[in-house]
Amino acid sequence: MNASTPWDDAPCGLLTMRLDGTVVAANATLLAWVGRTREEVVGRARLAELLTVGGRIYWETHLAPLLIVERRLDEVAVELRAAGSRLPVLLSASATAARRDGPAAAEDADGALVQVALTPSSERSRYERELLAARRVAEQSAAHVRALQEVTAALSRAVGVEAVAGALLSAVLATLRAPAGTVWVAEAGATLVQRASAGEAGGAAPAPSAQELAAAGEPCLDGARVVVPLHGRDALRGVLSLVRPKGPTAPALDRDVLVAVGRQAGLALDRAQLYEQQAGVAHELQRALLVGEPPEDPRYEVAAAYQPGVEALEVGGDWSDVFLARTGVLAVVVGDVVGRGLGAAGAMGQLRSAVRALAGTGAPPARLLTLLDGFVAQIPAASMATLAYAELDLATGLLSYACAGHPPPLLLPPQAPGLLLWEGRSTPLGAFVGRAPRTQARAWIKPGARLLFYTDGLVERRRQPLDDGLLRLREAADRVRDVPGADAVGTIIGTLLADAEARDDVCMLLLTWLGPTLAEELPADLRRLPGLRRSLGEWLAAQGVPTPVCGDVVLAASEAVANAVEHGCAGGPGLVRVSAGIERHADRPQVVVTVSDDGRWREAGAAVPERGRGLRIMRGLMDDVQVMAGEGTTVVLRRALGGAVP
Repeated sequence: MNASTPWDDAPCGLLTMRLDGTVVAANATLLAWVGRTREEVVGRARLAELLTVGGRIYWETHLAPLLIVERRLDEVAVELRAAGSRLPVLLSASATAARRDGPAAAEDADGALVQVALTPSSERSRYERELLAARRVAEQSAAHVRALQEVTAALSRAVGVEAVAGALLSAVLATLRAPAGTVWVAEAGATLVQRASAGEAGGAAPAPSAQELAAAGEPCLDGARVVVPLHGRDALRGVLSLVRPKGPTAPALDRDVLVAVGRQAGLALDRAQLYEQQAGVAHELQRALLVGEPPEDPRYEVAAAYQPGVEALEVGGDWSDVFLARTGVLAVVVGDVVGRGLGAAGAMGQLRSAVRALAGTGAPPARLLTLLDGFVAQIPAASMATLAYAELDLATGLLSYACAGHPPPLLLPPQAPGLLLWEGRSTPLGAFVGRAPRTQARAWIKPGARLLFYTDGLVERRRQPLDDGLLRLREAADRVRDVPGADAVGTIIGTLLADAEARDDVCMLLLTWLGPTLAEELPADLRRLPGLRRSLGEWLAAQGVPTPVCGDVVLAASEAVANAVEHGCAGGPGLVRVSAGIERHADRPQVVVTVSDDGRWREAGAAVPERGRGLRIMRGLMDDVQVMAGEGTTVVLRRALGGAVP
């Protein structure tokens, strides 16, 4: 062929050969590669002779037979024998019929020609390297975008500074594959305080300098760590310190990604700090509107708790109150005003004041709810509020209660399963229609019994029946019936709000009735002892104390009072105070009698042999006798009752 043809000028080696490998045509590019003239190759040489030894063997044993059968080869790597070197090429070949078409052409081996193209594999390798490099860059960019998306998503879900610090650290370690890290948050006065740590012990990371980082404004290396400042809108909000990955295959921490993460985290801390400031104001307002300390009385104990919902910035409408409706009668109320915000809080405060005012008139629970219907008609924000109101006679244990659309109180009798009080129910406040009056119910409770009042957020879930929530409440309360009140309340709330579905506020109040007590103050006169023995014996009998135990306790108390009159008051004017009660926190209930005076205790001596006899009597009759002397003398007598007291 003419050397000036495009065939000769092609950038790849081209040749035509017979099926036996004899070259019948070759372009100038191929001849230049092998360092031979056209006369030395065309009609004289076979393709196998132009290949290296390994390539020739491969051609004769594999490629030539495959070409005859398949009639083509595609990009097979071989090596040409170039002048003084080897040239790696990719060989492609296609067999065609030179004389006639159809099936007969394939059978005419002598008439078939093969078109061969040889391309330097170095060009293909360079292309592949460039393609792999571009793919790595694309994958790295995609990984960086995913990392930023995951960090941003984690920060957007976090509520509060503590949650933002934890979410930032978890997301960064997971996406950037750093082995460990620590987050500091700038507090008042630009002081950095460690708020989260993972993969390393707290305090293991060196504390960064807020002043230096504020000036630097971008990530910097600190030995084996990289320190990322977290800038908010106008100030440094915190610092992220990461341990750099080690090892030859460990990924490097990308500076641009760290800069973007630092900006996102700084803005998230801005929002979190503003959120906590506003939440603090809301919580202070909530606490101001909730009940204060209940009146002190040895006959009962109260433990209350309030748990705000997820939307903690808004003041809720859940509330509770405990107060004396009248002498010896304790009023307990738990309510829930519909909605959130200042409107609900204001309605809650007005409703609480109305309950106290109406309870002071002596209105029973059902009548009180009826009067509240008229009140909420004037307060639109209080309409449809729910409320549970109960009055407990502290002397007898008589409980009167009524519920206006509120979840039923839970009664926990001593040594018996919990019981939901479903009686005395009616519609929410302001929704009462018709002439039928609201109803109330009564129950007699035993000393040591507990009453649990709560709002619906404790038991209601969107995808669960209400019965399931009430069952969980009963089971949780039964498990902590012997736990002190405050701890029991915390455990119940922690158990029932452990799921992620709880979104509403929760208010809970636990009332424990310890039973009636005896309290008398006597002049220092032994002639008053018979009356004391009689009143103490009657009180013990009313509590169900067995007769033999009653006699022992009365005798021991008489000896203590006689000692107080004769020795504490020295026969002169003075007062002796006597109180008695049933303690039920221990494994077995016990009678506790306390006798106190303003005198000084005098130990028995040999000069007066009969002295000390009363103390020996007391110790012989009681399980425990304590004498405490100071400004006055107090004697505490204890006698276990086993299971005698109901």
